[in-house]
Amino acid sequence: MPVAVFDMDGVLYRGGVLLPGAKETLERLRRAGWQVFFGTNNSTATRQEYVDRLATLGLGGDLEHVVTSAYATAHYLERLDPKPADVFVVGSNGLRDEIRAVGLKVREAASLPGNDPPPTASADGVDPGAMRRYLVGLDLPPPADTVVIGLDLHLTYAKLAEAQRAVLAGARLICSNRDRAYPVEGRLLPGAGSAVAAIEIATGRTALCVGKPEPFLFEEVLRRADAHASLAGPGTRGRAVVIGDSTDYDMVAAHRVGATGVLILTGLTSEDALAHASGEAVPDRVIGSLEDLFSLPELAGT
Repeated sequence: MPVAVFDMDGVLYRGGVLLPGAKETLERLRRAGWQVFFGTNNSTATRQEYVDRLATLGLGGDLEHVVTSAYATAHYLERLDPKPADVFVVGSNGLRDEIRAVGLKVREAASLPGNDPPPTASADGVDPGAMRRYLVGLDLPPPADTVVIGLDLHLTYAKLAEAQRAVLAGARLICSNRDRAYPVEGRLLPGAGSAVAAIEIATGRTALCVGKPEPFLFEEVLRRADAHASLAGPGTRGRAVVIGDSTDYDMVAAHRVGATGVLILTGLTSEDALAHASGEAVPDRVIGSLEDLFSLPELAGT
């Protein structure tokens, strides 16, 4: 049973817009006996929320076939020894919920020191020293023992300050991914890597990355694929193909787990940027659209 692993944002859809051929491609693969998985670095939603989104778009899928960087990060934390006892997340509730689901304590977003600055501190350009005075005057709880960074669409200076305080006090520093950007309708927005870089600079520490380009996320996908394939007999998984829109993330991670990397030019990477890829980032195949997927030798006869 061969395996196809699709990135989602920029490959199957952009924001809420389905890309041409997405539904037909997945249906054709499933009819041909492929295991179709979804693996995304986006940590803003839980796996169930992704399943719901896939259903709304008519793409199918279930919890067993969706692996996100939030889910992979939660299971990485769960395996640490000692396990985290107090996790501070710079990210979304989706990331918090996945970490809580493995039994770890996560701070509520509303408990952030500095979460409710007065108007004089929050207003840009009114009183440059007001935010500093506000943060310095806060009553602070003991620092968290683990800081986890994901995509945060409500990133604030107070969040950066609390992450910095915890890491300088000795907290582990882990990120779900280092994505520079993620594609939405008509444009790109900053990715989780923007927050990761800010906290690394503020602390002098380098975050351990769980998501792509590291292999952990795809290793989890292939572990699940093997479990499903074993129902049909030993050694029946066969080849694995990753379809993604990034050379630096999807292609590198694909090669680190021994999969064929297929780059699609509908998301992060243009043909001009492709020319600068090197080493593990060089795709095995390049396609302009999902319709081109079935012209590849890896999918011959599908």
